[in-house]
Amino acid sequence: MEPGTTIPILGKGYVRYIDHLGSDLRIVESARISYKSPSKGEDQDKKLLTYLYKHRHTSPFEQCSITYNIKMPIFIMRQFVRHRTFRLNEWSARYSELSEEFYVPAKWRAADVQNKQGSQDSASLDQAALTREVEAFHQTAYGTYQNLLQQGVARELARTVLPVSIFTEVYVNCDLHNLLHFLHLREDDHAQLEIREMAAAMRKIGEQLYPWTFEAYHKFRLGVTDKPKSA
Repeated sequence: MEPGTTIPILGKGYVRYIDHLGSDLRIVESARISYKSPSKGEDQDKKLLTYLYKHRHTSPFEQCSITYNIKMPIFIMRQFVRHRTFRLNEWSARYSELSEEFYVPAKWRAADVQNKQGSQDSASLDQAALTREVEAFHQTAYGTYQNLLQQGVARELARTVLPVSIFTEVYVNCDLHNLLHFLHLREDDHAQLEIREMAAAMRKIGEQLYPWTFEAYHKFRLGVTDKPKSA
């Protein structure tokens, strides 16, 4: 995969591959050092990696990492930073002026009647009217932000009028073990649709870099075994 490979998300956002450390073989080599045992060929190496993932021997996966450049709305950033194992640096609105770029859903969703924190499709919502209202609010908020800056208000205070739908940008580095844990949580059907879209883009990059690992991820996920399910 070429550095700079970019997957568009959420309208004006993206997930961009910067670089990575290690490979599937690095994971296997790290595990084999426990017994000071040599490689027994590609087939056995892949079987060992699958065994490690299936039985949650996680430390060898921490030998590998990926660096992403991600552009996302601030409300998704707030969810993203809950995963405190990521190493990241964010675009600072204290140091520079934020761009007039806001997230507007392609389709507005209604509150889920069963899951209070979730959402569901709704035919009763006036999609066009909602979009017009929100876009007008974005223009007003950004206009106020610009007016405060022009009057000499510090950037760190002027930004307080901006909504969490405005885009921010981060460089983030994560080891493979913690990336897989993040994906396990944020690609789940109960996660918010927007962060699921971002997680899927991160996974697609990971799949190109660590194909054995992600084959095991798709087969077992975390905590899944090959025990037969009860009828």
